[in-house]
Amino acid sequence: MNSKSFVLLFIINALLSTVTAFTHHHSTSSRQNQATTTLLHSAASSTLNKPYFAEYSQTTQLPPAPSHDKSKPGHGKTAIIAGATGYIGRAVVRECVSRGYHTVSLVRNVTSASFDEALAGSSLVRCNVTNDAEVHSIVAEIAAGRHLLAFPPANNDNRATSSSSAPPIDLLVSCLASPSGIESSVYSIDYAATLSLLHAGRRQNARHFVLLSAYCCRNPLLKLQQAKLQFESQLSTQTDMTYSIVRPTAFFKSVSGQFESIVAGNSYVLFGDGEVTRCNPISEEDLAVYMCDCALEEFAEERWGRVLNVGGPDGPLTNRMLGEMMFRAINKPPKFVYVPTQIFDMSISLIEFIAKNFPSQKWEDALETAKIGKYYAVEDMLTTNKSEKFGRIRMMDHFEKIAREGQDPFTPVRATAFISKTLETLPVVSVSIPIGFGLASKPDIVENVVASSPLANVPLLVASLLGGENGGHLF
Repeated sequence: MNSKSFVLLFIINALLSTVTAFTHHHSTSSRQNQATTTLLHSAASSTLNKPYFAEYSQTTQLPPAPSHDKSKPGHGKTAIIAGATGYIGRAVVRECVSRGYHTVSLVRNVTSASFDEALAGSSLVRCNVTNDAEVHSIVAEIAAGRHLLAFPPANNDNRATSSSSAPPIDLLVSCLASPSGIESSVYSIDYAATLSLLHAGRRQNARHFVLLSAYCCRNPLLKLQQAKLQFESQLSTQTDMTYSIVRPTAFFKSVSGQFESIVAGNSYVLFGDGEVTRCNPISEEDLAVYMCDCALEEFAEERWGRVLNVGGPDGPLTNRMLGEMMFRAINKPPKFVYVPTQIFDMSISLIEFIAKNFPSQKWEDALETAKIGKYYAVEDMLTTNKSEKFGRIRMMDHFEKIAREGQDPFTPVRATAFISKTLETLPVVSVSIPIGFGLASKPDIVENVVASSPLANVPLLVASLLGGENGGHLF
């Protein structure tokens, strides 16, 4: 194998790893985060005194104390939250408890969920949401008064004496979402499991359904978006429940994944020139308020039976602006490295070729993952209509908070520290070859890529590589 072939194989592997790293958008486990906390805290303790990830509460049991304030909108009513242990689900649970609902959190693991103080005041019910019969059974039990912390039990088993005396299910919220975005997962979770929840709620005369969808569904190029739209169609055609479809632009956690890396001294990684996309993310607290408000009669005209795009109060924020804000929050001068967005096209073309010639579900899933990476690297997540902006917490408020207190355990740690160091110290391998093979005709992109590199002769090295094995020395 000649040197060019070897290096190309290296780059192929790097491309796949990079795409996977940038699209690893599902929540990490508490055990993973605790391990990461120790490593990252020691790496930059001179900059911040707090660990990067806020620890879970060590409370051994959740306080069974829903509000009895009759003036609260949820008094005497039940709210069920599916996906309650997720990033937005936890915020919705907190909001429902604060509004006085008998709040039921459907969770995969009751033991681990019981240590999460965000779920305090709600009852934790184990539910496999992909099991249709189990979903129907549990929702029926809740409708009959079972699993409610403050509802008078009978025979010491928390079962109501009659379903007619149980608090009605006023609000059913789905925060369910596939962690991977691959086809099998999205149709199992975002469509089928959510549909089971809807049908179970309809059977028990639940009043209002709130769906956490996604702003990106307006341009449905991905399987996850198509699965969400398929469910949205089912929700909008039924007439047994009122509903609201909430499509947030982006979450704060989604744009905070490089924070640990820059605190540790690395550059912020930008796609293109850093101005490719714009967004106005919304905080989990503000989004939870918005979603719970959807169930109120006062919002019936503007939010019932509608698709609701919603973003935060900020104006358009580019990726570069987000990076600058992070550096400002930790009082460090900004520094950037650049990755051409065409890297995703190269990855997609490569994986498409492999998937076509070596059919396998694994390669189909890898292809979808690469497409997800490109989508979020080039698509705006921005609401420009004033009526589609909501909340009081701005992006800079969030960055200043995590600089003081540490990240939420649900913020994914991205591989940007490794990518940043690679781009700075090995520009020939990590940047020049992708440019040489895919971007030779785009000198403006080349200039952006090498602008922050300590080696000014990268273009010469690219030319040497393309000119022949003896055309120059790489190192």
